[in-house]
Amino acid sequence: MSRKKKEQLKIKCVAYLSTDGDLYSTEKSENKQLRYLNDYATAHGIDICRVLRRNGMGQAMVNEHWKHMAQLIKKGFVDGVLIANTEAVSVGVPDAFYKVGQIYEAGGVVVTVDEGKLGMPVRRMKDGRMVLVNERY
Repeated sequence: MSRKKKEQLKIKCVAYLSTDGDLYSTEKSENKQLRYLNDYATAHGIDICRVLRRNGMGQAMVNEHWKHMAQLIKKGFVDGVLIANTEAVSVGVPDAFYKVGQIYEAGGVVVTVDEGKLGMPVRRMKDGRMVLVNERY
């Protein structure tokens, strides 16, 4: 008798494509990044439901896209966001924590190919106050 593999629960994600460079090679670079994300998704049980492209736009557009993805998670269309790395969508460490926090607050998860599943070291208490997991009182 052969063993059956456990059925892995698939995470429905939005693949966000964000590359740097000139506008002429943006589409080609984003297509390469999509293949990179697809390979990771098939290996780790992630179902890519939607694809959003940065299309060479600035950081303000990335922020708007990020808000849109948080809304998709709140409405229950997807479970999280799949990106290549946090450097591609943020301008620094505080911005990266803010963006991951937005998705976490919406009830989703951020998965990066380079860093893995990102989380926040906070949890919601009964009174609605956000408290660090290791904080004691």
